[in-house]
Amino acid sequence: MSIIRNDTGEVRLAWRLVLVILLFIAAAILLRLIPIRLIAVFLVRNGMFQANAIETASTMVFEDPACSTAVGALNGLIGFLIVWFLIRVIERSNFTWEAVGLNWRHNSPIAILQGVMLALSLFIAIVLTGQILGFSASSTNPSVLGVSAPIFFQRFILYLAMGFGEEIVFRGYVQTRLVRQFSVVWGVLATSVLFTLLHQISYRLSPVVILSGVMLWTTIGVLYHLSNSLYLVGVFHGTMNTLLNALNFEVGDISSLFVHALALCLAIGIALFKIRGSGIRSNPV
Repeated sequence: MSIIRNDTGEVRLAWRLVLVILLFIAAAILLRLIPIRLIAVFLVRNGMFQANAIETASTMVFEDPACSTAVGALNGLIGFLIVWFLIRVIERSNFTWEAVGLNWRHNSPIAILQGVMLALSLFIAIVLTGQILGFSASSTNPSVLGVSAPIFFQRFILYLAMGFGEEIVFRGYVQTRLVRQFSVVWGVLATSVLFTLLHQISYRLSPVVILSGVMLWTTIGVLYHLSNSLYLVGVFHGTMNTLLNALNFEVGDISSLFVHALALCLAIGIALFKIRGSGIRSNPV
């Protein structure tokens, strides 16, 4: 018996998951280091000191609208390429849009609208919960929006591309295979934990942040399993990140935890209702 392959000759799921993680981390690092390095080399050749060139290049990549949007678009494209590589080269299977939740004919316009509305609802609920419970100091003054329409649109494109890139990897590929290998509950939960840890790897980690993230992404995992629509979860991901990062509202960890817990309960309730009503999926629960 091979360590790498199972009895049918397929690469074992554990190795495919390791490869997913390595490719995801490598892509995230290289998409930042390579542009910074190239811009810094260009600036040095034009007379700038190396230390200043690296600092300027870093600012351009992370803050310049054109550069950051281009990096975000590449991030989305690389997520798609990672999944294509895993399916076509590693699994030696046919790649189809339906297999990764990108079947446009499957109520996609409705799913897109649902993704936007879900993100808006969660964001408003988090802000209001923070104000009610006193965990945030958000202002109701419209001036706190602090962003022009063009900048907001640019950030939306950036986060939408990044959101789809991450969702196609973790929902379209990882969750689908974990659910198939184990069960809906364990597949969705394991994917959510893995995604939360990798998603927060460059940010601060705390028990509250991890628990809140796991509940949020478990909710999204349940919705993806029910809808099989990457448009829903990708648009939600991009819209939510845009609202959190483009608008000058203070969002507290505790208020997010409360709202994410409520959202998870609602998602589980919807799933149980659909399972009892029509047996929407044959996957074991």
